[in-house]
Amino acid sequence: MASDIVMFEGDKHSLGFSQVISMNARNAVKILECNESNIRQAVEGKKADIILVSDRNPKDSLHFRRVGFDEVICRLANKKGIAFAFSFSSILNARDRALVMGRIMQAIRLCRKHGTRMCFASFARNKWEMRAPEELKAFARVFGMAPEEANEAVNAVEGILNERGRTGVRVLE
Repeated sequence: MASDIVMFEGDKHSLGFSQVISMNARNAVKILECNESNIRQAVEGKKADIILVSDRNPKDSLHFRRVGFDEVICRLANKKGIAFAFSFSSILNARDRALVMGRIMQAIRLCRKHGTRMCFASFARNKWEMRAPEELKAFARVFGMAPEEANEAVNAVEGILNERGRTGVRVLE
């Protein structure tokens, strides 16, 4: 079954998830929110198990979208077993949704090319931003993932928790 990550405490909708994980657990997998300037140190330092790619990147280049990481970082993350996470909440709350969605599509292409693990969760800030697992899978397919990749990306959180023997997640700044 799938697990979702939320960024708030209090009442949560289950929506068909096997578990809804809050962001501040004790025995936790570390999620590090990174932007373009500090993502390399996060991957090299092995501080995080999952890297949440920030959508606050500078202006895109003329020839490509700036997703926050490049092929070198993607290969390094694959080698170290670090997953890249994509937030549905960032799409929902974005001023320019098309730009954010284009960046996610570019990041998915990079991750697929280098075999880097991907995670797709809601990262909701309140219970109204939460989405069902089938909706998250549908959005992942819209962004260019194959159906089995989308299923694996939505289920990735639970897989990482089981691999590391942890029970929750902790989001670090």
